[in-house]
Amino acid sequence: MLESTAHSLTAPIRRSLLQTYPRGHVTLEAAIIEAGPPGVTDLEVHADRLRLRAPTGVTEIPFDISGLTTTQGDYDFVPDAADQAMLMVAADRQSEVLAVLRPHYWLVLGVEEAGVSPLLFGTREVRQLLGEILEKPGLAAFHRHVAGIAQALDEGRRPSTTELLESLHDICHGLRDSGTEPELRSTLEATLAIRGVRPVLAIRRAARAMILHRLGLDDAASLRETLMQPRNLPRLTRSHGITAETLKELDRGRMLDLVDELREFEFLDLFLIHRTARPGTIGEVLSRHGLPASTVTTPDSLRETITMARSISPISSYLFAHERKRRALADPDATQPVRRGRPAGFFPGLGSRAAYQDLGRGLFDSGIPEVTEIYETGARALGFDDPARILLEPANLPTGRMARQGFIGAAFVVHNLALEAQLRALAHDHGVPLGFVAYTGESFGIIAAAIAAGSLSVGDGIKIAQAFTPLVLVAAEGADDEPFAQQMTAYLPQAEPLVPEPFHVMGLQGDPDRLTDVLREIQETWSADDVEVHKLYSARQANVYVRGGAKTKFEEFVAEFPAVQAVELKDPTTFLAHSARMRGVRAALDRFISAQGIVFRKPRVPVVSNSTAGLLTTAAEVHDAVLATIDEVMASQATAETLDALRPDLIIELGLGHKSVRLLKDNNLETPVLAFTGDGQETKEFFDALQLVDHVLAELTELTAGDHLSDRHHDLLRDLFRVVAANQFAQPYLASTMERVITQEMLNSERRDIEAVGRFLEIFQHTSAHRDSIDVASGELVLQARLKKRIVGPAEQLGQVYAELTVLDATGCISSRSLLAGKQPEVVVVHFDRPADLDPVDLARRTRLLLDTQPLARQIYAQVPEVTPEATGGEDLELALLVHQFTLFHVLHRHRPAMFAQTDYYLEGSDPMGWLVALAASGATTLARIVRVYRALLRGETGMALDDLLASLQNAVVPVLSPEGIPVQNVKDLEAASHVTIH
Repeated sequence: MLESTAHSLTAPIRRSLLQTYPRGHVTLEAAIIEAGPPGVTDLEVHADRLRLRAPTGVTEIPFDISGLTTTQGDYDFVPDAADQAMLMVAADRQSEVLAVLRPHYWLVLGVEEAGVSPLLFGTREVRQLLGEILEKPGLAAFHRHVAGIAQALDEGRRPSTTELLESLHDICHGLRDSGTEPELRSTLEATLAIRGVRPVLAIRRAARAMILHRLGLDDAASLRETLMQPRNLPRLTRSHGITAETLKELDRGRMLDLVDELREFEFLDLFLIHRTARPGTIGEVLSRHGLPASTVTTPDSLRETITMARSISPISSYLFAHERKRRALADPDATQPVRRGRPAGFFPGLGSRAAYQDLGRGLFDSGIPEVTEIYETGARALGFDDPARILLEPANLPTGRMARQGFIGAAFVVHNLALEAQLRALAHDHGVPLGFVAYTGESFGIIAAAIAAGSLSVGDGIKIAQAFTPLVLVAAEGADDEPFAQQMTAYLPQAEPLVPEPFHVMGLQGDPDRLTDVLREIQETWSADDVEVHKLYSARQANVYVRGGAKTKFEEFVAEFPAVQAVELKDPTTFLAHSARMRGVRAALDRFISAQGIVFRKPRVPVVSNSTAGLLTTAAEVHDAVLATIDEVMASQATAETLDALRPDLIIELGLGHKSVRLLKDNNLETPVLAFTGDGQETKEFFDALQLVDHVLAELTELTAGDHLSDRHHDLLRDLFRVVAANQFAQPYLASTMERVITQEMLNSERRDIEAVGRFLEIFQHTSAHRDSIDVASGELVLQARLKKRIVGPAEQLGQVYAELTVLDATGCISSRSLLAGKQPEVVVVHFDRPADLDPVDLARRTRLLLDTQPLARQIYAQVPEVTPEATGGEDLELALLVHQFTLFHVLHRHRPAMFAQTDYYLEGSDPMGWLVALAASGATTLARIVRVYRALLRGETGMALDDLLASLQNAVVPVLSPEGIPVQNVKDLEAASHVTIH
C-alpha cells in the first residue's frame, strides 16, 4: 500500500499526513487510493469529505473525519489570530463563499453545527432582537428570560450561548401557543432555524499585500476608503488606536503596514466580507444574491474568537488543530513577508551535561528578576529554602547516586530555563523584538521545552526532571538501599532489572540509502534484546544500543555494508532512554506525574515533538511527548525538518555543549543556528548582529521613489560588513535574512521599481560576493562587479576571465580594480527541458505569481491566448509549461541584464520542449510558432511539426548548443540540430 500511496500523493503531503494523523493516516491514504484520482498534488481534509487536486482537476470524495478523532477529549482549539481565522458560514451560497477564499487561504470545513445561526454571533443584532422583546408589555412573562442576557451584552460580556438559545426557544413556543406577535415569532423562527451553518478554518496562504493586489484594493485610495468606513474606523480605533486623522496622514506603505498588523478575522471582515462592490470578494457574492453579510460571520474581537472556537464540536476542534499543524509542516509559503525576532528555541539533552561543570554564579547573580524567579521556584520544588542550593556546584551534590542523578537533571533544566529567561530579558533591554515561534528539546530537553512553552509550570517540570533519570536507572539496574532509589521503586512495577549488562551506544553513519538497508536488516535479523535503534539522528546517521556481549558480532555484521560504518559514541551504559524495553518506566513516570499533582496545560506556543514529529499544541500532546522520551525512538531528523519548515529567523540552542547546534547543522538546515550560553562576548555579538540587521531592514523600508543613496546608507552597509567579518553568527543570519528580503522586494512590483532599493541591494550583493577581495575593515564597498574575458594582450592572458570591480572607499573615492576570477564560469548555459516531476498545482501558483507581479509576463502570455496559464493536465498543461519557461527566461533577462551583458551565454534544450523554448528564446523563431509546433508533436504529427518549425527558422541572436554541445547560430546548423532533437 505504501508504494501505491507514493504514486498518489506528493512526498510533503504524505509526510504531513503521517506526522499529524499518526493513527489515521493509513485510513486517509487508503480512501485517496480507492476513490481519488491518480497523481494527487494537494488536498484539503474536511469533516465529511476530502478535496483532492490532481492534474486532471479537483475531485471531492466522501470521508467521515470522526473515525480518526481521539476519545480522550476536546483539543481546545483556538486559531492563531495572526494568520488564521474561524468563520461561521451558512449554507446559502456556501460553495461560492469558499471559492472566493480558496485562492488566498487553505480551508478546513467543520461539522455542520445544527441549530446554530450566524445571527447568534453578531451581538449587535442579538441585542436589537432582545430589545424588541423587552419593549413589548405583552411579553412581560418572557422578560426575565432575556433581561440578564441583554445586560451582559450591554456590559460587553459574552452570554452563555446555551442560555440564549433556550430563552429564545421558550419565547418562540410561547408566541406560537398564544398566537400573538406573528412578525416577531417569524423573526425568532428564522433565527433558530437549522440553516446548515458550518465552522470554517481559513489558514492564510498568501501575503496580505498579494491578496489586496489581486483584488485591486492595494492602492492608497482603496485602502483609505476601506479603513475609514464608518463600521470599520471605530473598530480600528478600539483595537489599534487608529483615528481618522492618523489615517489621513498615512501613505500607501504605512497603510499596508497597518493592514499587516490586523488580526486575520479583522482583515477578512474589512476587506473580503464587507467590500460589497469589489469583484472577487465575499461581500460581492452575498450582495449579488441578496444575502445578508451575516451569512458569513467572523468574531468581533479576540475574546469572541476564543468563544467561537470553544463552542464548536469536539470533532471540528480536533480537525482544525490537526489541519493547522499539517499545513504548517507541508506548505510554508515563500510569499509571506519577512518577520524578524521569531526564533525557535532548542534545549539540549543530558548528553551535554559534561559541559555543565564549573559554571560559576554569573547567571545566578545576574540580578534579572525572571532568572532569579526560576532559581527560586526550582529550589522550592526540591524542598530547598536557599535558591543557591540548586546551583550545579560540587558542594550541592547529594551523596547518594540516584539522588545525585536526580539533582543533576533538575539543576540542568533550571540552568537552561534561566538562560532562556536571560535571553528574553536582554532582548528587551536591547530593544530587539524576540518572540519564540516554537520550543523543542533533544530527548530530556523536551521537559525544558514544555516549561518554556507554558505547558508545565517551572516547579512541576523540575519535579519531572528530578525523577526522570533515577526512574530509568532503578528500572534498569534494580534498587539498592538508598532512600531516593526506594522512593522511585514505589512507582515502578515489581520486576527483574531491565538492563542486565551495559549497552554500547553506537552511531551508524553512511549513505542514506545504504543506511536504510542496514536498519531494515537490523529489524529483520536482530533481536531488540541485543540491538535496538533509539535515535534517527539524520539522513546519514542512526544511533543504536548494542548489548556488550553482542558487540563483536554486530561489528562484523556492519562490516558487510561498506558504505556504512559503526562508531562508538559514548561509554557503555545502562541508562537506555528511548528504548521499547522501558515501556513500564513510561507508565511509572505517568504515575509519578499523577501522584505529584502535576498539571499539563495548553502551550502558549507550539512544542515540536522529538519522537513522532509535528507541532504539539495541546496539553495532552505535550504530556505524551514528555512520556515518549522513555520508550519511543527519538526522531531528531524529523524534529530538525519541522523546525526548518516553520521558517524561524534562527534556531537557538538554549544551553551548553553545542551538541544541539551540531545536530541541527548535520541535518543541513537552511535556518541559521547558534548557541546561547550566556557568555558576555557571544551575547554582545548576537545582539549586535540582530540590531544591525534590523537597522538595515528599517532603512531599506524607508526608501521610496525618487530617493537616492546617501553616505548614511553606505556607512550602514560598511558597519554591516565589518560586523559580519568579526562575528561568526552574523554571516549566516545576515545571508538568510537578506535572501528573504531580496526575494520579497523583487516580488513587490512597486518596491522593485524604486531605483534606490535596487542600488542598495546590488551593493549588498556585490560586496557580499567579493568581500574577501576588498578591505572590508577600512570601509570598502563594491558598487559594481562585471565578469569579463581578455581578448587582446599577451598570449598567456588571452581568454582569461577576470572580475572588474568598481570600489567605493571610506573617503568617498571610487576606483576600479581587476582580479582573476578563476572560480567564476567562463560561460553561462541556460538549460530548458520538461521536468520529470511536473506538479500542476505548483506550476499554476508560480504562473499566477508571474502574471500578478510582472507586466512583461502578461505581455508574453497575450501573444498566445490559446494557452491556459493554470492548466491542470493533458496537452494544455504541456503548453503551459513551455510558455512558462520562455517567460521565466525573459523576466530573468529583464531584471538581471548584467548577467547576460557581461558574460557569454548559450541556450540549451535537452528534449523537444526544451529545444523549442531555446530556439524561441534565441530569436530563431517565435513563441506562437513553437506553441503550434509542440501541439502538433503532442498529437503525434511529427513530420508536420518539423516542417512547420524549419520553415520559420532564422539566424539565432544567441547561440544555441546543438546535441553535440557545439554552439550554433545560423539557419543551416539550427535545421540540422532540430532534425536530430525532434526525431
